[in-house]
Amino acid sequence: MEIFIGVMIFVLGLCFGSFVNMLVYRTAVRYKLINNYKLRINNKSRSFCDYCGKQLNWYENIPVFSWLVLKGKTKCCHKKLPIAYPIVELMTGLLLILNFQFLISNDQLKWLTVLLSSIIIVFLVFGAMFDLKYMILPDFSTVILITVAFLGVVFDEKNIIPYLLSALIASGFLLILNLITKGKGMGMGDVKLAIFMGLFLGPQKTIVAFYVAFIVGAIWGLILMALKKAKKKSQIPFGPFLILGIFVAWWFGEKIIQLIQ
Repeated sequence: MEIFIGVMIFVLGLCFGSFVNMLVYRTAVRYKLINNYKLRINNKSRSFCDYCGKQLNWYENIPVFSWLVLKGKTKCCHKKLPIAYPIVELMTGLLLILNFQFLISNDQLKWLTVLLSSIIIVFLVFGAMFDLKYMILPDFSTVILITVAFLGVVFDEKNIIPYLLSALIASGFLLILNLITKGKGMGMGDVKLAIFMGLFLGPQKTIVAFYVAFIVGAIWGLILMALKKAKKKSQIPFGPFLILGIFVAWWFGEKIIQLIQ
């Protein structure tokens, strides 16, 4: 039974990943980072080809499977589709499975907890992918994350003060870095995301998240410089590293803290 539920959650995660891909594209259009005014789109509420605007058939929208069957190309105009599409779908499916296992091991497998944690995963993946591609963390997704985290703290925690202070200190810390670097080393989107971090993770796990984010971010920067794909003053989106830190601290934070103490 547990295996069946796991498979269903993974499939649901693939669908959520497909939603993330769609949301990244449509948000980029709304932010005028992509111009699609030349496309002849009959129904913008339904899925359409990124290149010619033709409405897609249902079998062209099956997560991962459609990309593999069509060999990474659109059926209508034979343009190459980004490899990021199936990667995001698979990643979202795997994250939902990890979350399912985490909830089981912590006796938190309740429908409301599953729903709220799934929303958090979807918008964290969205934020990571959008920031990675466009170096922007959209405000609407961060507001959703902050709202969900705040509701979780209010209904699940008897003492919300440490979480509120954690959100204030975390965002304040990144705000100072933003001011020092004049926005080049740390964006305001990261500052706003730190509010969610503090509310969602609490004081100790927020420190773990920061530690993971800065260490992995520094290593990645060094790798890019070694490969001559970046210079010392090159801007690198920090949001994906913060989000990685959030996932690590969320699911493995307590074990990491126990190892350190």
